[in-house]
Amino acid sequence: MVEGNELDIQKVVKALKTNRFETVVSVKDAETAVKTVLDMIPPEAMVGTGGSMTVNQPGLREILSEHGNIKPFIPGQTSPDEMGRARIDVFLTSSNSITLDGKLVNIDATGNRVSSQIFGPGKVIMVIGQNKIVSDADEAVKRVKYVIAPYHGMTMGINAPCAKTGKCSNCKSPGRICNITTIIEKKPRMTDIAIVLVAQDIGLGWDPEWPSERIESIKAAYKAQWERELAFFRRSRNP
Repeated sequence: MVEGNELDIQKVVKALKTNRFETVVSVKDAETAVKTVLDMIPPEAMVGTGGSMTVNQPGLREILSEHGNIKPFIPGQTSPDEMGRARIDVFLTSSNSITLDGKLVNIDATGNRVSSQIFGPGKVIMVIGQNKIVSDADEAVKRVKYVIAPYHGMTMGINAPCAKTGKCSNCKSPGRICNITTIIEKKPRMTDIAIVLVAQDIGLGWDPEWPSERIESIKAAYKAQWERELAFFRRSRNP
């Protein structure tokens, strides 16, 4: 079982650098992660996000909005054409999981998040909590489909079987959120990816074998952030 501790973070940092990711930073907490990310973003840069709860939990979106940098993705409002026309200098996101051998594994519903991680923006910054570290790519896919996606669906009220049962049934539902799977094994040739690893549980992800107190803490923080997301979406649709 991968605990997601300091030793695991050190292994991931070493593996990422072996996989040609040049900018890999480990920080002690979310507050330090915010400062680190802001230092990586030029003052005039236009920043895009993929609706990442990991990014939004520590307040990065609000800070960048106040600075006039952010170009948020609003589900149901931001069309692919609008996203294509937008000038995005930096894409700020997370990863559903990261393996001990330095692979970034993601499963997406729409594709805006995973496509922007790979090609398009000149710079990508990923903020990844220690709770998203897994042993390998197979374990990463398993965790996303059987742990993360069902809880995410239940929290957001998505119209898919897993959101009702809490279990993946490999459904064919139109509301399915596991539509696209990507594994970044090495740094893409034309994309500068900076990775900030946080020695703190942030965002959605856990091993079912972890202590229940830790799991419940991750769930509670995620659910609280979703309530803030709803308020943000309402303001965005009715400015």
